[in-house]
Amino acid sequence: MIRHFTRGGRILAVAAALLIAAGCSCSRDDTTSTGTTTTPAPDPSRPPAAVRWESWQGVVLPISATDGPAETSTDAASGYSHTPQGAGLAAIQHTVRISIAPDGRWPLVAYTVLVSNAGKDEFVLSRSQYSITGPADPQYVPTILGYKITSYGDDRSEITVYSRYPDDSLSANSAVVVWQYGDWRLELPDPAAKIAVVTAIPELPGDIVRLEPPR
Repeated sequence: MIRHFTRGGRILAVAAALLIAAGCSCSRDDTTSTGTTTTPAPDPSRPPAAVRWESWQGVVLPISATDGPAETSTDAASGYSHTPQGAGLAAIQHTVRISIAPDGRWPLVAYTVLVSNAGKDEFVLSRSQYSITGPADPQYVPTILGYKITSYGDDRSEITVYSRYPDDSLSANSAVVVWQYGDWRLELPDPAAKIAVVTAIPELPGDIVRLEPPR
C-alpha cells in the first residue's frame, strides 16, 4: 500500500441447503413435511456496513461495525467477518499495517496477520534490515478509495485495493487473504515468482467497492 514497499477466479456461491424432514404418525394417517432453508450467496459487490475511519501510523483506515476488524487495540488489527466484506477490509488493513508497523511492533503484526510461507520468510528477513520509528511520511500516505474482489472463496480471496496519493497518482495493490484460524490472513507472494503487487493506474475502474474516507 505504501509505495516504499512491495508486498504481498472464482466467485464461490455459498448456498447451504438444510433439509428438515419431520414425520408424524397419527392414529388416522401419516403426514410427512419437508422444509428447505437456504443461506444467501455472498455478494462481493456489497460495501461493508457501518464504516468508520481511524488513523493508524498516519494512514486513515476503514473499520466496519459488522465486518471488522473487531480488535484494534494492538497494531495487528484482527477479527473480520467470514464474508467478502471482511476479506476486503482485511486486505486493506493488513497490507498497510505490515508495510509501516514500527520497530519493535512489526514482529507481532507479522505473526498475527501473515500466512506462514516463503513470502513471510522474505518479509521478515528484509524488514529486519531497515527501521521505521514513526508515522508514515505525509507525502507518501495513501488515501484508501476502495477495493475490488477479483476472486472470492470461503478459504481464499483475491483482492485489489485502490488508493490515491498526495500527488493525485493512483495505485492498485493486489492482495490475497486466506481464511486461517478463524480469521482472514494476508498471503504474501512467493518472492521467486517476482510478482509486482503494486502498480500505477491511470484511473479507477468503475466497478470497485467504493469507500468514503473523511476529507
